[in-house]
Amino acid sequence: MTTSKHLQNENQTNTTELLDNILNSSTEYGIIATDLNDKIVFWNAGAEIIYGYTKDEMVDKQTPQILHVTNPHSNDILLHNDTNYNSRITDYEMKAIRKDGTILPVSVTVTPRFASPGIICGFLIIVKDITNLKVEEKYRDILIEVAHLVNSPISINEMCNGIISAISTILEIPVVFICLLDKRNNNFYVEHQIGLNSEYKKHHCSYTYDDKFVYGNVFDCFLTYSQFTINYGKLTGHAICEFIQDVDLPESDSSIIHIPLLADIALMGILHIVIPSSRKNLLLTETQVLSIIANEISAGIQRKRLEEEIKQYAYDLERLVQERTDQLRVKDAQLVQSGKLATLGEMATGIAHEINQPLGGISLIVQGLQRAKNFGKLNDDILDEKLKSVIEQIDRINKIITHLRTFARQPKEAHQEISVSVPLLDVFKLIGQQLKNKNITIETFISEEIPTVLADHNKLEQVFLNILSNARDALDDFEKKVRRYREASNPPEWVKSWQKKIVISSYEKDKYVYVEIEDTGGGIKKEHINKIFEPFFTTKEVGKGTGLGLSISYGIIKEFGGTISVESEEMLGSRFTIRLPSHDTSPNPVLGRYEH
Repeated sequence: MTTSKHLQNENQTNTTELLDNILNSSTEYGIIATDLNDKIVFWNAGAEIIYGYTKDEMVDKQTPQILHVTNPHSNDILLHNDTNYNSRITDYEMKAIRKDGTILPVSVTVTPRFASPGIICGFLIIVKDITNLKVEEKYRDILIEVAHLVNSPISINEMCNGIISAISTILEIPVVFICLLDKRNNNFYVEHQIGLNSEYKKHHCSYTYDDKFVYGNVFDCFLTYSQFTINYGKLTGHAICEFIQDVDLPESDSSIIHIPLLADIALMGILHIVIPSSRKNLLLTETQVLSIIANEISAGIQRKRLEEEIKQYAYDLERLVQERTDQLRVKDAQLVQSGKLATLGEMATGIAHEINQPLGGISLIVQGLQRAKNFGKLNDDILDEKLKSVIEQIDRINKIITHLRTFARQPKEAHQEISVSVPLLDVFKLIGQQLKNKNITIETFISEEIPTVLADHNKLEQVFLNILSNARDALDDFEKKVRRYREASNPPEWVKSWQKKIVISSYEKDKYVYVEIEDTGGGIKKEHINKIFEPFFTTKEVGKGTGLGLSISYGIIKEFGGTISVESEEMLGSRFTIRLPSHDTSPNPVLGRYEH
């Protein structure tokens, strides 16, 4: 029985010694035990590593010793003065002050030690260095921020400046700068920076393997340039030193890390990080994170350069299209003007008739005055009456000439609110007499309550003139055919009642203004109906048409947002329909009406 108890005690002793050895040798966790008298009774190897104090310096020593930067409790890590800790474990996140004055982030867990149930004999404090955890959190934050900036709709400068600012702030790095490669001069220049002075633009690196030592200590830069790998070196003597601002960064105890910015298999630049040498190894152990940051920067620069190139291409294309459009507009205006002058040329004979009629009237009046004088019957009343008639005829000539000059003038490129009735009726100032001379009956059904349209008076008049001139010519040509029918022995019934007629109508429907011009000519052949609006297409004899009239008319109406269409049947005539969007809903009275 005694032997059994002895073995049991020996086993317990061995177990206790084993546990003590494990706790003492643990380096991942700092384990500290205190008694109720604020005295440290246990201090393991892990605590020595974290705080820098040896076991001999701490065991059997009274606390408080200020081991942490901040602590809500008066006795630092000793919490036994709080009676509420009888049965709970408390966790803290603190900053440990090491013996050499450096500071480490740590997590601290405090739990009471019990000598027997319900009786506290001290506290057990477990401390863990969470530096790597904090670094990982910072890396995670920086990667999120970099990804956000890269995918934001901002410029390359805004993106890169935001990234180096985030690296400097989150990773607490005083100097960060990006050098980009100038392919034309084959050198690197600083484009984005934090921590450099205002002269940084003067810095550039242009070196090969042979002259890598010529311009400052840039051998580590050269390795990154030539091998596309992360490299580092002492800051002392590096060419960038003369451009670093006055920051609390001892040159002799600092390092510079170079991370390549790769575009596919080419180097576009280098990300440089200047840090205290004590932090160098910690950053270099996370080269994967540094590479991810560099890859994000490279991808962002590439994408944004491509976006800028696309924007520039789109701008150049838009500018080119605008230039071509302006050129075409000028050509189109010239074509319209040419068509107008060609129309006037074709109408020269008719215009001469328009002017000859009042001139003939003036001639007759003058002859009458001469006869009255010769017979001694000329008095003041007759003279006044005849002179008044002469003035009326001269006014008529002036109106025709003035309208001709206005019509022939190059119009201004401006749309105005007008009533279609005005240019429609003005056409008859030019060809009204021609239509009379050719015995063409004109019937008008022009609505007095149609809204205005946004258009150009001169151009609309040209459209109506082209269509009416075509109708006049079609009626003349068809009249010859009808005459042959009438001379035949047994002509068709429609030939007997046929007459040269043009019917003009205007009305409003569904917020559009319509103008219809219908003639009783011979119509348009089916094989020609789809070609009549094509430039230079004409069925007239050589010298009687340019083939531009309807093509120009189509372009003019389209310019005003409208449409022009034709319905035609051989032997029955044609109807042209012009549709223009109305400008308002208020009715506009017709200013005049043409009467044959």
